[in-house]
Amino acid sequence: MRLCLVGDRCGKTSLLQRWMHPHRPIEPESTVAIDLKSFSISIDKRRVIIRAWDCSGSNAYDSLLDKYIFNSSLTLICFDLTRMDSWIKAQYWIKRCQEKPFCLIGTKLDRESEREVKEYTIKQHLKEVGFVLYHEVSAYTGENCTDCLQMIVRESIRNVDVFTVNDFQDKSTCFVM
Repeated sequence: MRLCLVGDRCGKTSLLQRWMHPHRPIEPESTVAIDLKSFSISIDKRRVIIRAWDCSGSNAYDSLLDKYIFNSSLTLICFDLTRMDSWIKAQYWIKRCQEKPFCLIGTKLDRESEREVKEYTIKQHLKEVGFVLYHEVSAYTGENCTDCLQMIVRESIRNVDVFTVNDFQDKSTCFVM
């Protein structure tokens, strides 16, 4: 399964770290350009291999992202619940990704007292665009991270056609083992 994470300095790398190593402390780091992370999980009696393209939040790399978004099973549009400018950038990504499956993820749920993007605002926007896959998480505490990843994997599996062994020669196919 190929995932592409986009968003503006909102903790995408920390979220990936939490998914890959749920019990380790998060080590914040900045992504330069695009970084590939691979890991596997078991879900619904299946082993799923995930390749996640962690894309920098810098505008300088936006032009590179079309290829990664196009080739992904699902694009994860992330934004920081404590920064309104991050939410505005997420709305840009929603418009840009409407031709492909995507999921919206609000990060830094543990910082509720600093929250700038209200739940009502998010729900209102999602209603306008007719979008239903949304999750709020905290990579720092791990809150909702496992549920979010399971939702993402299940949704991707649901959208995948059944392939024969010969179909795996095409590198663009998403596969579930």
